Amino acid sequence: MQAIELRERGIYKLPDQREFVICKSGDGAGYLLYTLGAWQRYGMAEYRAQVNGRILSRGLVTRWRLEDLKDTGKTADYLQAFRAS
Repeated sequence: MQAIELRERGIYKLPDQREFVICKSGDGAGYLLYTLGAWQRYGMAEYRAQVNGRILSRGLVTRWRLEDLKDTGKTADYLQAFRAS
């Protein structure tokens, strides 16, 4: 299985149209998926994607995989939260 590389701070969309900001996890074992609202508030990631492609929510496997994410071409701004306040 070939590893899937996602763009750091890239905004990706699941088939249900929800968008997430993608960041590599601190331990290097996959990615963290933040809702746009959580990203703007420096909140917690809603999902974690493992290197094997599975996407987890609160440690439980979801029906989604990394292959399900579609790049919107947008990139999240680190300073977005400051502009919103």
